Amino acid sequence: MRTSTFLVLLGFFTLTLPLRSRATHQVGGQLEMKAVGDVPGHFKVIVTNYLEDGTQGIARQSNTGNLGIFRKRDNTLMLSFTVRESAARQRVIYSNEYCAEMRNLKFVVFTYEGDIQLTPSAYTDSEGYYMSYQTRNRNAGINNISDPSQIGFTFYLEFPALQQNGTAFNNSSPRFAPINGEYLCLGEPFTFPFSATDPDGDELRYSLVTPLDQKGSGRTGQNNAQSIVSAGPYPDVTWLSGFNATNAIPGSPSLSINERTGQLSVTASQLGLFVFAVKVEEYRNGVKIGEVRRDFQFLVVDCPPSTVPDPTVQLQNRTLGLRDATICRGDSIVIQATANTSWNYQWRRNGINLANATKPSLTIREAGEYTVVVSQKVACSKTGNSEPVTIRVVGAEGKLFAGGHLCATTGSVQMKVVGSTDATYQWYQNGQPLSGKTADSITVSQPGNYWVALKQQTTGCVTRTDTFAANRSPAVQALIQSATGSHRLCPQSTMALTGSGGISYSWQKDGQLLSGITDPTYTATTAGVYSLTATDTYGCTGTASDFALEQIPPVTVTLDSIADMCGTNVPMVALQGSPPGGEYAGVGVAESEFNAQTAGVGNHVVTYTVKAAPECPGTVATRRAVVAPVPTIQLTDSLITYKGNTFTFNPVYTGNPNQFQWVSSTYLDNDHAANPTITNILDDITYTIAIQNSSGCEAKDTIHITVFERVWVPDAFTPNGDGMNDVLRLPGIEAFPDAVVTIFNRWGEVVYLSKNGYKQPFDGTSNGNALPTGVYPYTLRPIPNKPSIEGRLLLLRDHN
Repeated sequence: MRTSTFLVLLGFFTLTLPLRSRATHQVGGQLEMKAVGDVPGHFKVIVTNYLEDGTQGIARQSNTGNLGIFRKRDNTLMLSFTVRESAARQRVIYSNEYCAEMRNLKFVVFTYEGDIQLTPSAYTDSEGYYMSYQTRNRNAGINNISDPSQIGFTFYLEFPALQQNGTAFNNSSPRFAPINGEYLCLGEPFTFPFSATDPDGDELRYSLVTPLDQKGSGRTGQNNAQSIVSAGPYPDVTWLSGFNATNAIPGSPSLSINERTGQLSVTASQLGLFVFAVKVEEYRNGVKIGEVRRDFQFLVVDCPPSTVPDPTVQLQNRTLGLRDATICRGDSIVIQATANTSWNYQWRRNGINLANATKPSLTIREAGEYTVVVSQKVACSKTGNSEPVTIRVVGAEGKLFAGGHLCATTGSVQMKVVGSTDATYQWYQNGQPLSGKTADSITVSQPGNYWVALKQQTTGCVTRTDTFAANRSPAVQALIQSATGSHRLCPQSTMALTGSGGISYSWQKDGQLLSGITDPTYTATTAGVYSLTATDTYGCTGTASDFALEQIPPVTVTLDSIADMCGTNVPMVALQGSPPGGEYAGVGVAESEFNAQTAGVGNHVVTYTVKAAPECPGTVATRRAVVAPVPTIQLTDSLITYKGNTFTFNPVYTGNPNQFQWVSSTYLDNDHAANPTITNILDDITYTIAIQNSSGCEAKDTIHITVFERVWVPDAFTPNGDGMNDVLRLPGIEAFPDAVVTIFNRWGEVVYLSKNGYKQPFDGTSNGNALPTGVYPYTLRPIPNKPSIEGRLLLLRDHN
C-alpha cells in the first residue's frame, strides 16, 4: 500500500510583494509505496514535494530526504532509509496563468525515489505499520491555523503486515494524478477531484481530518532540521478559533468531501489561504488494511464581476455538435474552441491540465475526455468550462521486442511484435517493405531501421510500431600486453599478461585453451606463444595477435667461503664470485674486497648478485664474513687458601670462547670446564688456562695458588705508633676469607670483631679509644661451622 500525503500549497502573497524577495517554503507533497512485483517485500518509495519557485531557495533545496518505517503497536523503528531526487523538476500548471502570475503562484514539483527490500517474515504484526516523511516550513500567509510559518508537515502512510498466515500479502498504496493549479472565487461554487486510484482495486473511503505538524517543529524549539526521522504519534496543527477539520474553509456550504468519490466541494464565504487534510482509508473485502493522509491548500480570491466565458468546442471536419469521435491509432484529430482574443485557454485531458495546451485548438492523438477552461486574459475572473469531448483510439497496438546483436561481421537480431491478435503484419527496413515478411517475428543479419505496419482486420486501421535500429558494433580490438613491455621471461619468475578490448576473455597457450581463465590478466610461468579472444558486452569477439614469450636461461651464481677473522686488525679479504660481472654487497664490502675494520666485530652477510638479463632480478649467492672478537680472560694472578679447601674458579671471559684447557689438572674436577672446581687442595700450585672461540681465536692466563696449613697468632703486639708491630698481624689468615676474629677485655666485653676475613687488622683501639696495656682473650674461627682457636694476647704500650 502506498501512503501519500499529497499536499499542494497555493501560497498567498500580496500583489506588491516582489518575486525576488519571496522565501521558498515547502508547499506540500505525497508519499507512494509501490510494489515492484518481482519478489515479495520489494518496494519503490516515491516522495513528491511541492515548493514555491523562489529562485535562490529552489537552488538550495536538498536533493535527498529521510524516511522511517515503524510498527504501529509500539512505534518501534523498523527501518530508516534515504530517498534521492530522481526526476526533472516540473512546474505546476494553472488554468489561468495570468492570475497565478499576479499572485506569485509559482510552484515546482520535486520527486524523490528510494528502492527498499523488506523481509516479509519481519513484518507480520496484525496491527500493521506506518511510514512517515517530515519536513517544513509552511507559508506564513495561511489564515486558518496558528503560527503557520513555524508549522511543518508529516506525510503519513499506513500499510498492512507483509506476511499473513504464512503467505506474502501483496499491496501498493493509492496513486494520485498530477495536480492542477487552482484558486477559488469568493461566493462561487467550486468542485475539485480529490480522488485516487488503487493499483490493487481496493475500496477507498474519504474523510476530512486535521493536518499533521512535524514532530519537534520550530515552534517547540526541539528540532529545526528538515526531513527528520522520528516515531509517532505526530502532533496536529492548531486551528484558529472558528476553524476545524470539517470547517477548514468557511462557506455556504463549507468545504466537504464525498466519502466514496473523493470529490471536494465548497462555496467560499471568506478570502484567504486555507489548509485542510483528507484521510483516505483502504479496504479489502470489507476490512481496513491501510490509510493515507494528504494536506491541501486553497487560495480564495475576490473575482471581479464579469461575463463568464462560455466556450463551445467542435471537432474539425466532423458533424456539428458531435461530442465524441473515434480515430485510428497513430492518427490525430483537432478540437476547436470558440476563438476570442481576450480569452486564456487551458486544455485538460481527464481533468488534468495539459502542458503547453493554451491555444483555441488542440491536436489529439490519445484517448480521453477533453475539456477546455477559459478565462479573461487580463483579469482574475470566473472561468468557463466547455462540454467534454470524448475521443476513442482504435487499431492494433503493437510493441516491438528485439534480441541479439549485429557484430562487426557476424551476428543476428531476432525481432517480434506483440499486440493485437486480429492484425496482419508487414515488416519494413529503412522505409521499404520486406518482401514476404508478414509474420509476427523476423530474424535479420543486416543493419537498418526496422518497424512493422499492423492492419487491424475489424477496423482497417493501419498502425506502426516504434522503430528498432539494428546497428553493427565496432570490431572488437583485442590486445595482449606484458606488464613490463618485454617479451622475455626471467628465470624462476612470472610475467603478467594483460588483455584488453572486451569484458570477458579466453586464453590459449601454444594453441591449447587455458581452461577456466576468463580474467583480463593471466600470469605466465613458462615460455610459449600466447593468444587471446576478447568478448564485448554484446557477445562479439575479437582475437589478439600472438604474443611470443621467450625464456631467458638461468644463471648459476657462487661465492667462495670467507675464512673467520680474529678481531678487526687483519688484512682485507679478496672476494671470489662466479660468473664474473656480478655485484658484491654487504657491510664492510668495497668493490670486491671485505674490510674487517670497516665492518667491525660481528657476523656479516656478504652477497654476490648476477642478473641473467638486464630486466631480470638478480640471482644471489650469500656468504657470512665472521669478524670474531679476540677472547680475553679476567683472572687474578694469585690466590691464597688453606690446606684441604674446596672452591670454584670463576674467571670472566669475553669473545665467546667455547673451548677451555687447564694445565695442570691436579685437584681439578674437570680440566676442560670454564669454571672448574678445586677439591681438597694440599700444596701450592700454578694453573694456566687456554681458551679458544669457534673462529679459532685464542687467549691464555695464569694463576698461582698459595696454600697455608694454619693461621699463626702472635703472643703480643705494641700499638705505640712507632711503625713497628703497631697492629696485630695474623700470618696465613689470607687463606681463610670467611674467618671470624673476636677479641675481649678482661670483663668479657667484645672490643674487636672481624667477620668474613681479617680485612682490617686490630690496632689496639675500640670505638676510636686506645685500649690500655693488658692481656686480652681472643677466639679465631678460620672456617664457619668448625672449632675455633682460643688464646690470650698481650697488648703492650711503651711509655718511654
